[in-house]
Amino acid sequence: MTIWGWLGFDTIIYLAALQGVPHELAEAAAVDGATRWSTFHTITLPLLGPATLLLVVWSTISAVQLFDEVYFVTKGGPLGATSVPVFYIYKLAFTSSYGFSAAGYAAALAYVLFVVILILTLVQFWMGNRVVHYSS
Repeated sequence: MTIWGWLGFDTIIYLAALQGVPHELAEAAAVDGATRWSTFHTITLPLLGPATLLLVVWSTISAVQLFDEVYFVTKGGPLGATSVPVFYIYKLAFTSSYGFSAAGYAAALAYVLFVVILILTLVQFWMGNRVVHYSS
């Protein structure tokens, strides 16, 4: 469900990035005798790197923060099979199935989740800066 929900947004981001690819580079490659595949592989794909990095970071953050689909479709699934960290934090904070008020523990877990997302994002940007090259 989430993949189909974000497919249109991802497509628009890639279409915008494709409009930023200079046509002169593809024309120069064609004059040099490059095939369409080699033009795509050596010119277009590297110039789509910043958009790909952006979408990978956003997708990772939204995957870790996934809640709506789990709550409305499966409520954690059979024996917690579809439970995700945000759903677990919600259950701790707002349900009494644990027999005590765990709002403080849930808040602490939310901070831990924030740190995990921050670390994942920083690692992705660090790795992305090694692979993605921004053209001027």
